[in-house]
Amino acid sequence: MRVFSLRIATVMFIGFLVLPSIAWGQPEEPSSLGRSPQIESFDKKALEKLRQMTPEEVDELDSKLAEALTLFYDREYARALPIFREISGVIETMDIMFWYATCAAKAGEAKLSIEKFRQILSIEPNLHRVRVELATVYYELGRYEEARRELQIVLEAKPPDPLKTNIEQLLASIEAKTKRLFTNLRASLAIQRDSNVSVGPDERLLEIPLGGGTIGPLPARELALYDWVVVANAIGNALYDLGQPRGWMWNTEGAFYQTHNLEYHEFDFTQWGVTTGPWWVGTRSVFKLPVGYADTIYEHDPLYFGYGVTPSYEYFFTPQFSLKGSFSYVRETFEFSTDPVEDRTDEDNINRMWELNPNFYFNKGNDLLSFYFSDENVNAKSPRWTYDAVNLAVAYLTHFNVSNWDMEFYTRFKYTKKEYAAAVPPWPADYLRKDKRYNVYVVLSRNFAKRYFASLYYNFIDNQSNTALYDYDKNVYGFSIGVKF
Repeated sequence: MRVFSLRIATVMFIGFLVLPSIAWGQPEEPSSLGRSPQIESFDKKALEKLRQMTPEEVDELDSKLAEALTLFYDREYARALPIFREISGVIETMDIMFWYATCAAKAGEAKLSIEKFRQILSIEPNLHRVRVELATVYYELGRYEEARRELQIVLEAKPPDPLKTNIEQLLASIEAKTKRLFTNLRASLAIQRDSNVSVGPDERLLEIPLGGGTIGPLPARELALYDWVVVANAIGNALYDLGQPRGWMWNTEGAFYQTHNLEYHEFDFTQWGVTTGPWWVGTRSVFKLPVGYADTIYEHDPLYFGYGVTPSYEYFFTPQFSLKGSFSYVRETFEFSTDPVEDRTDEDNINRMWELNPNFYFNKGNDLLSFYFSDENVNAKSPRWTYDAVNLAVAYLTHFNVSNWDMEFYTRFKYTKKEYAAAVPPWPADYLRKDKRYNVYVVLSRNFAKRYFASLYYNFIDNQSNTALYDYDKNVYGFSIGVKF
């Protein structure tokens, strides 16, 4: 009667000792596995079959097993798999079955791997590392619920801490991949010094060209006014993923912005809005179709409300470059007043804007350089408020670390040229209003305590108009602190 050869006996002994290294790439305590009566009973049948084989047959089997293991450790899984299959067809121990299943998984034969791992577990359900291997195959196939179920069974059995840690990491990855609803909220409170809260001119006497005389002196409240301003700002969104790796999502976003002047309360401003609509995410592209509503309050009274749609499409030519195109259609309706001075319904308008936005990503995505080119048309009820505009902008965003401070820096320069369809009375009728605006915005932020941030910012606006009533500039310096979820 012949017993096992040296290599086969060794494989039967060490097979389960190396399970953790295959699943996780690190050693585990071998004593945590053991050899149960079920395993001993199954292997005993293989031993009886081996005893009935000739010495030549055992030597041949021994040689094939050595070859298969060598190929396996050399990561030649596709070549090792048919040899393991042949050995398994002759004699099958729990160890050989494990090697066969593991090799099948590495070779991309997931169905075969699952079949063999489940066969092992049907013999001995308490082989937790085999169950983790099975869960790993399910995970790689995207069968996350089945993977989660197998991992939960192992966790309930209170496995050793190193294995428990690995299981929790895999469960966290499953949670991230199966998560459908993603939400975030960013809110801040700021105090700022504004050199022109009234957006008024500096001069009290305004000259009308072409011999039209002068306007003024303007009342003090119509001139540029300094004030301290408290600013509340919040923006949040909820994105629902319909579940396909590439496909449809639904995004809803809300925003709130409010300023409160400490002295000149009549210039307080509040605006809130909400947008919702589908997204389509492809391998290299993103299409968005949000529709929205916004309401605006100025001087503590309703000013206007607006609704519209802003479809956009962005294509990533490379990980470092994308091009985004968008179109915006917004209808704004101003509040009616029985007081002719207060009534602003002649400003009701439809705003259409086309925009092209190339983006350049540097430093592994930590730096973003963006350009904006847009053509805007506002068609208002009154020609006085109707205009065509061209907007050009460049923006730069970077993330960096200084002395363990997580920092962000953002700056933007924007140029706008507006040509109105009519003059502003009492300017001559053929003296059409034309504006050029230069805007510089800079903000430096520090993130701390995971969810909090503090920012210093500066905003400069220089609006140059041939209609002196709208010729103004303003400087805003501010500090804000906020939270994000």
